[in-house]
Amino acid sequence: MSYKGLMRLDTFTKIFPIHFSGSPFEYPQDYLDHCHEVLRNIGIVKTNGADFVVFQMAGSAKRWWKDFERSRLDGSPPLTLDQFLQLFLEKFNPFTLREEYRKQFERLQQGCMSVIQYETRFMDLARHAIILLPTERERARRFIDGLTFGIRIQMAKETGDDISFQRAVEIARQIEMICG
Repeated sequence: MSYKGLMRLDTFTKIFPIHFSGSPFEYPQDYLDHCHEVLRNIGIVKTNGADFVVFQMAGSAKRWWKDFERSRLDGSPPLTLDQFLQLFLEKFNPFTLREEYRKQFERLQQGCMSVIQYETRFMDLARHAIILLPTERERARRFIDGLTFGIRIQMAKETGDDISFQRAVEIARQIEMICG
């Protein structure tokens, strides 16, 4: 790696101290989103993106990558960031896992969670169900539909059909605080 490349790597590792190990408790998409943001801010998405993302991997994720590299033919061109991302997501966020998250989202109800806890879980799962939430209005409607019956009834009195997601969350929190 060139001197300039080493300087960029140093900057990247200082800005991005997070590692990805492939643990089931890590969200691969969060890791990639954060990597992409840092790479874009440094201006090296296209030039060093894949190398720098790999540099921050550890544990089983790093072993997976080393096995992949060993399986490639000598002299193969380096992967672009897009090629790497496709391989990474196939391994650490496969279709079956995304489908399970989508199903969890479809079944999500507030139940005994607070509105804040429900919103957090809703947002975590919603990114796996983007096709189900094509508009802000649909996102708000699905959020409201999952609230407890008491909060949902109060929301119907307080809101109309055209409400933003953030406004729906805010009103649900207020109702929860008042009604306990």
